[in-house]
Amino acid sequence: MNYNEAIRELTKSVPATLVDFNLPRDPARTPTQASSNFITNKEQGDWAENLITRAINETSTKIIAVKYGKSDNLVAGEDGFDNFYQDFQTELDTIGKRPDLLIFKKTDFNESLGHDIK
Repeated sequence: MNYNEAIRELTKSVPATLVDFNLPRDPARTPTQASSNFITNKEQGDWAENLITRAINETSTKIIAVKYGKSDNLVAGEDGFDNFYQDFQTELDTIGKRPDLLIFKKTDFNESLGHDIK
């Protein structure tokens, strides 16, 4: 059973009165302005992700942290944000939220992938 199939099986046990997964998701409206709270939270998240990545990669002899997924620095109101946001919504509908970091055993990691997999 692959990941998507496993998730589908798990969602079957969620009561429709809580979440009806058979209903289509309402399309998300692209935000038009980034609030200072959003920008602050994003900056804190980026800081934490970088801190964890550095902590693992600078100290561990057995594992490696690799950035994964979208890492654009666009915020609402900037040029290109509308396309970025809608592309992200499509990705969420298709494969779900990807993790920000992947952790590999160094012995299993293919260095040719680099340390930022998009």
